[in-house]
Amino acid sequence: MKSTRILLPSLIFGIAGGFALTGCIEQKQTAAAEPDMLQKDTTVYLQEGKETPSCKISISYAYLKPASEKDSISRLINEKIQEEAFGKQYVKLTPEGLVSALANDFIKNYNTDVKELFEADMHNGMKAEDVPAWYNYEYQIKTALEAGKDSTVWNYSVVNFQYTGGAHPNTLAKYMNINAQTGKFITADDVFRKEDNAKICSLIMKELIKEVNKKMETDTISSIEGLQSVGILLDTDIYIPENFMLGKDGVTFYYNRYEIAPYSAGDFSLTVPYDDINVYLK
Repeated sequence: MKSTRILLPSLIFGIAGGFALTGCIEQKQTAAAEPDMLQKDTTVYLQEGKETPSCKISISYAYLKPASEKDSISRLINEKIQEEAFGKQYVKLTPEGLVSALANDFIKNYNTDVKELFEADMHNGMKAEDVPAWYNYEYQIKTALEAGKDSTVWNYSVVNFQYTGGAHPNTLAKYMNINAQTGKFITADDVFRKEDNAKICSLIMKELIKEVNKKMETDTISSIEGLQSVGILLDTDIYIPENFMLGKDGVTFYYNRYEIAPYSAGDFSLTVPYDDINVYLK
């Protein structure tokens, strides 16, 4: 079995690295920008004229459409999103250029990974019906951009799904919060008071217990011991992740697979209403 890896190190989201970006932004947005979306779907094949093996690529890229030629804030926000989500090499690309570059990089990686192996197998007599499943790759990037808390914050999310020949696919998500007026990224340190971390974690724990009961179609889990009995929070205490979103109705805390639970438990998106958490926010 071919070993699993996720392509493009710059695309592997640095969840623990935080969202802080250097520099202060002094410009002000003078007009209302609006979210827009680009979609690209394509399939490439290793063998000409054959539909297997193949690499399926789907990219949905949300970005801010500048309100005018003078709207430098929206362009700056797009650049910072592209750097934070995909890597420095994509910063100066237009949205259209970014989507094309990502697709081309996926295709290049696919060919680099398996084309020589496939051609060697075919030369040695492998039949089309015997092609191993791991020769088929799939890449999906899904993004979303919408107004968040009090319409003063842009919420951005990136979900990166990749199957590159392992036992199971890999999915990583990243959340970002951006000041709509200044373009400055908002970090956990900007939002949550450290002296109230324990109280915030208690609120998150409450939502985690509700979510686990929902996933398992039960109502019997009511404590950390109950969570641990089903494999959750065995290796870590609950914590405030850098993956959070200041939404319209509450703060959503997101934990990728493996962060607080095994792969089989999936990811966790836990929303604490502002009515409960506002008192602990800066």
